Amino acid sequence: MIQVEGRNPVHEALKTTKPEKLLIAEGTQEHPKTEEILRLAHEQDTPIEIVPKKRLDALSQSRHHQGVIALIQPPKTPTLKTILTQNQGDITIILLDRLYDPMNLGSILRTAEATGVDAVIIPKKGSVGLTPAVLRASMGGGLHVPLIRTSLFQAIKLLKQEGVTLIGVTPTGPTDYYNQRLTGPIALLLGGEDRGINPSLLDRCDHTVRIPMHGHITSLNVGAAAAVILYERIRQLATA
Repeated sequence: MIQVEGRNPVHEALKTTKPEKLLIAEGTQEHPKTEEILRLAHEQDTPIEIVPKKRLDALSQSRHHQGVIALIQPPKTPTLKTILTQNQGDITIILLDRLYDPMNLGSILRTAEATGVDAVIIPKKGSVGLTPAVLRASMGGGLHVPLIRTSLFQAIKLLKQEGVTLIGVTPTGPTDYYNQRLTGPIALLLGGEDRGINPSLLDRCDHTVRIPMHGHITSLNVGAAAAVILYERIRQLATA
């Protein structure tokens, strides 16, 4: 069981899944968004409990529950092989190495949903997973985009076997991202801010690109970097 916390994330969750239970803090039912949440929950026959706010305070992991917590079953996640088999043409995969910040993963999942990404892949170990903080930051994106935990090395091997171009995004890449062809089946490899991408993974990339920086800061955080590259891909697809 996982928790979805906050009015907007819970509202999005109710559009795609029936929670096991909905917890509402006493005195918050008249908020317009909470009223909409309650309407959707009643339509689904979702069990609703009105509880003291201090109970939600104790349960909340994100510390931003806004008086609403939904308890849901974890979304069923297909394998990467299944996704590659079911999706042809301009498939888009994101691989994330050494990413520990839930806000960044949530931001990437939100952008991934908005830009039609087919799956986000994180390592089995050494990465943040689908936590309440991630779900809140993703504003529902974490329930729409498959988040696959697997070996990045094995994932890259499979992607290459299926003809997917692997593009690493790093501050030291030799090519500006907008000069790189981003159409066709691609996988984007990005790393966390502190340690970046494991060099042994970076060596497996077909291309590496950078996002040019013109100020004093030398790089964007990984969530912003992912958004820049993904929307450049959409631009290129639209003009191809």
